Amino acid sequence: MHTILSECPHCHSINKLVPEKAKSQSPVCGKCGKNLNLHGLVSEVSGEGFRKILKNASGPVVVDFWASWCGPCQMYGPEYEKASLGNPEVIFLKVNTETEQALASQFGVRGIPCTIMFKGGKEVARQAGAMNADQVTSFVRT
Repeated sequence: MHTILSECPHCHSINKLVPEKAKSQSPVCGKCGKNLNLHGLVSEVSGEGFRKILKNASGPVVVDFWASWCGPCQMYGPEYEKASLGNPEVIFLKVNTETEQALASQFGVRGIPCTIMFKGGKEVARQAGAMNADQVTSFVRT
């Protein structure tokens, strides 16, 4: 059975979730009991949450680097979420480049949206620009 990892936006603990349950219920944090605020199966993470999830993930982790003011990012968000629902074996994360500038800089993100896939904690693929859900699915299966 596949599990995904999500950072609690309130206490910042990392939660392990079964995708099928997360889709049908509103998952709550195992530590503080507050809502995890998933969008599809996408979790927005802090820099620390990103590092913890990357360290503990057993499968691929796909990260959308974005910003709230970015028009293409806003169009891409729903497609990214739709792709997450069709690929429950993959951990989908979002990193806000406005609040996590150091993390975006560390990975050389120069334009957004920028989608990066990690396996075993290492970057294995990168795609600049918005994609539709089918393109995201093709990207995560590379």
